[in-house]
Amino acid sequence: MTTELIIGDRKIPVRFISSDQKAIPRLLTVLESSQHRQSVPSCPPIQEIDHIEVIGNNAVLYDSKARSSVQLPLY
Repeated sequence: MTTELIIGDRKIPVRFISSDQKAIPRLLTVLESSQHRQSVPSCPPIQEIDHIEVIGNNAVLYDSKARSSVQLPLY
């Protein structure tokens, strides 16, 4: 299943392994807090996130600039 997150002026595709979308609000919270406080130093800036995969309780952020991925725990 695929959906899009809109953060600021960016639309980021989000892919789910299951159809459970309960992680979306938590994903938004984690992304916004990591951008403001830099609580997760390895988290790429929103502008560099190409797409996101939610797998269980984790979000995998794919960075288009560095051609890498970062795994963030959601819970």
